Amino acid sequence: MFFIHVSIILTVASYVSLSTVNCPVEADPVTLLSCVAIDAVGLVEATKGNIKVFCAMAERFMECVKTKTRGCFGEEFVRGSLSELIELSQKCCVNTNEKPGEECPFVAKPNCFSTSDAALSTYGYEIPIGDLKPGDSVLAIDHSQNIISSDIVAILHYENNSQALFYTITTELGNQFSVTSEHLIFIGNNRYIQAKDLTLNNTLYILHDNALREEKIESINLKIKRGYSTPITSVGTMIVNKISSSCYSTVHSHQLAHYSLAPLRWIYNIKKQLKLINTNRIENGIHWYPKTLNNIMHTMLPTVFTSTKL
Repeated sequence: MFFIHVSIILTVASYVSLSTVNCPVEADPVTLLSCVAIDAVGLVEATKGNIKVFCAMAERFMECVKTKTRGCFGEEFVRGSLSELIELSQKCCVNTNEKPGEECPFVAKPNCFSTSDAALSTYGYEIPIGDLKPGDSVLAIDHSQNIISSDIVAILHYENNSQALFYTITTELGNQFSVTSEHLIFIGNNRYIQAKDLTLNNTLYILHDNALREEKIESINLKIKRGYSTPITSVGTMIVNKISSSCYSTVHSHQLAHYSLAPLRWIYNIKKQLKLINTNRIENGIHWYPKTLNNIMHTMLPTVFTSTKL
């Protein structure tokens, strides 16, 4: 999520270095760090569910930047620098008696990969997550931690322009990918854990020279990113940015999720035999099957199996 602050600092710094305008000392990008710190606090609080704090901090941040620049950069420049923050404020900061809608990334809880990451094709090239379609063949892992090829059988949720809060996980050797909070991550010995529960003591399994190797987690950061998708393979796993992961979210059990989606695999196999697989570009929205199944599970099963409604 802190990419907003970094991009503002870099943009301001580059503009100052090139500008011939005699700006006041407050326009020095170093002094703008106080504004950035205000915004950082607000965003961190928002990830804890305190949207009111985010809205208050966002307002203070924008006022701080405008005050310290004093028109030095021009109204258009300031508006461009703050566009991301302004968009978030419009989506999340509503009237006192209203609740933020699903378009607010702090409220919406999709269960997905970031579309900016990539799966690995069976044939060795990368496929952006946002471009995956039923019928594509990608690398995955089986229950014995063997690397195998597996078909994409469905896309459970796809939004190419919506924002979401992601856990961006980086290993000690620099491998990195982003998933939403309740996405299940493979940590070895047929065990999967939700991203929000990962710690720096956990080990991830990375594709290296056609085999899996263990790498410790070096950092876990929260970021707001645009675009997410939930591709499902026939084996329920996928290698994304060389990192082994489950395809499933929301439920705490990878196996339970895999069993519950068996009908989707049956339907896919029948369509494949009949050569009826739809390979057109995926439309935005939630697939009818997981949406119906998730609502049934929340109604009929103990909450230990589930944690979020679609």
